[in-house]
Parts: sequence; structure tokens; C-alpha cells
Amino acid sequence: MLALAVALATAGRSRWPRRTASAAELVAVSVPPFVIGLLLLSLFSFTLGWFPVSGDRDASALVLPALALGLPIAGTLGQVLREGLERALEQPFATTARSRGLTERAVVARHALRHALLPAVTLAGWLVGGLLGGTVITEAVFGRPSLGQVALEAVTGRDMPVVMAVVLLSAAVYVCVNTAADLAYRVVDPRLRST
Repeated sequence: MLALAVALATAGRSRWPRRTASAAELVAVSVPPFVIGLLLLSLFSFTLGWFPVSGDRDASALVLPALALGLPIAGTLGQVLREGLERALEQPFATTARSRGLTERAVVARHALRHALLPAVTLAGWLVGGLLGGTVITEAVFGRPSLGQVALEAVTGRDMPVVMAVVLLSAAVYVCVNTAADLAYRVVDPRLRST
């Protein structure tokens, strides 16, 4: 949602907002999630005291880990979405839509966004694998008892049935997300419904 909001706010705008968003996305992609997590902890937990430092007491304990894992993905998806939107806004169908009297916002919402979403949906399905792999370290930073910790303890304790169960569960989640991404193509692009 963050990537979509930033891409919609900056695509087709002047250079300054695009460059600012591109720089922020580049930083989010370049910095490892556990470093983002440490920065979020120092600001929002230690300095401001808005969120708990560790544990799993309530939903507020999920905010910072989710941000730490989601910001790099949002940076990558934001770059892809903005590039796709800017390419789509230069296509002849966008010019035709503008000539029929549609506002720029309507051209983006009705026409350009569908074209920009296809590569982003593909990339989002692929990024789930990295997300699943990166959670172990992030969970350790935030002290969350979760599947990554179970997997780490099972590997160090040579508990093969638990290791295999975690691997199978991760593979099933990855396959389900990529299947959902493939099914989303038909919703995003109506031309694919006929194939």
C-alpha cells in the first residue's frame, strides 16, 4: 500500500518529488531490514516510547517488525510502479483518454494503473521468498517468538521433522502467494481473461 501511494503521488509530477521518492526508496532497498529495525526501535521504542521494545503482548508489538520487513519491499515495488506508471502515461491510449476530457487523475486510475500493476504483481509474488527468509533475523532483533525462532532452534538441535515442517510450510506459503499473483493478472488486465 505504501509503494502504491508513493508511486501514485509522484508519477508524472515534477522532478523534485520523483527524485526525493527515488532517493528514499533507494535507501529503503539498500539498508538491511535488521538495521531498519534497530533504527525504528531506537526512535519509536527507546526515544518516543510509542511501541514496545520486544515481545508479543498485543498488535502494537507487530508494527515495528512489519515496517522493518515491509520498507525494503515497498521501496522496490515503488520504483517498479512509478516507472510503469510513467511509461503508461506516455502511451497513445493515455493521450486519447486525455483528449476525451478525462482528468490526469482519472487517466492514472482507469488506464495507466492497470498497465503498471502487472510487473509489480509479478515482483510482489517473487519478493515473498525474500520476505520469508529475512524474518529470522528481524524476529531476533525484536525478540518475537515465532516460526523463524522455531526453525533456528530446530536446526541447532538437529530436530529434522520440525525443520522439514517449517520448510514445507514456507514452500506452501510461497506457492500460494505466487498462485494468487497469477490469478490477480486476470483481475488487473482484462485482456488475459480470454486466454
